Formats: sequence, structure tokens, C-alpha cells
Amino acid sequence: MKAELRWLTNELAPARELDVFLQEKIGPVAREIISQRGGKAIAREFADKRAEALERARKAVNSPRCRALLVDVLAWIHTQRGHTDVADSELGEFAAKLLDRRMRKAHKDAEKLQEMTATERHKFRIRMKKLRYAAEFFESLFRSKRERKALACLSKHAKKIQDALGSLNDFIADRKLAADAALHAPPQDRRARAFASGIIVGREDEQAKPLMKAAAKELRALRHLSALG
Repeated sequence: MKAELRWLTNELAPARELDVFLQEKIGPVAREIISQRGGKAIAREFADKRAEALERARKAVNSPRCRALLVDVLAWIHTQRGHTDVADSELGEFAAKLLDRRMRKAHKDAEKLQEMTATERHKFRIRMKKLRYAAEFFESLFRSKRERKALACLSKHAKKIQDALGSLNDFIADRKLAADAALHAPPQDRRARAFASGIIVGREDEQAKPLMKAAAKELRALRHLSALG
């Protein structure tokens, strides 16, 4: 099932990636730069690519393979019910230990945030997402106001870190798309597209530092949260 879910993710991801790039990066450049030729040419190119990616995504979700995956997942969830007989107190203890372990790992990773490569930041973002989802999933097991407040703060800070690092991760993909648009442009549009692509990359470089500062700030706030359990 994990392999099949990975397949489905890979079928859907290009449509999302291209849509973000077209709406958030190319759109403003195509409207704002003095010479709009390059921006409009890139916009047309990526609109066509997005249409192809959306069609690929539609075929994936409408395929027998996807339907079989959904049936398998539902069947697996159904067969797991009733297989355990664990008290809420034991589940609460398990959840507290899991969250504490993920928190300690996050604190350790946070010390290396500025030195992380793009790949390492992406993995760190995934770990923060898992921490946030675990906090929200196990919330009902924690009854005291102190614990609920700590979980709410954890989820809030983890989401902000996740969002900041997610934007930085998008920048890496956007940079590659912008470079490809310039390098593989037809001769008549090459200089105009290169100019538009340069503006896109330059704007993202300006936005990268504030995002890193925001992530670091939220990680510092996360470090001061009280332990659960």
C-alpha cells in the first residue's frame, strides 16, 4: 500500500507543482514587468504543461489501479479494528512518549537548520509535519488544560515551520522550472524568457531569508514548550 500511495502521489504532484508556479510566480511577473513578452510566453508554455499534468492526474484517480488502492486501504483499516485491547491510559502513555521523542529530534535538528541542504530541509519539514499530525491525532488522549494548551501550541508552531520550509522547497522546484523555461526557449523568445525567469528567481532569493528567519523563530518557540505526560 505504501508503494501504491507513493505512485499516486507521484502522479498528482506535477499538477500541483505547475499550478503553484503558474499562479504564484509566473502570473505576477507576466503582469508587472515592463517587457511582458517573456512572461506571457512562459505563462502560455506552463499553462499547456499544467493542462497535461492535470490530465495525467485525472487518469490516475479514475484508474482501476487507484480504485484498487482505495479498496485495499479501507479493507486494511477495517481489519485492524478490534485487534487491540488497550486502555486509554496506555495509549496516552504511548502518545506522550512518541511526541516527546519527535520533539527531542526536532530540537536537535533545529540546531542545524541554517546549515541544512535543500534535501535535508525537505526531510526536516516532513518530520515536522509528522509531529504536527501526531499532536492533532492524539489530542483526545490528553485531558488537562495544560496538556491541551501545549498540544495546541505545538501544532501552531509546527504548522508555521512546515509552511515556511514548504515555501523554500517550492523555490527549489521553481528555480528548476524557470531555468528550463529559459534554456529551452525558442531563439525568438530566449532573451525575453531569460529576463522573466531571472526576475522570478531574484524575487524568490529575496523571500528566502525571511522564511528561514520565520522557521528559526518558530523553532525557538517550540523549544520552550513543556513536555507532555
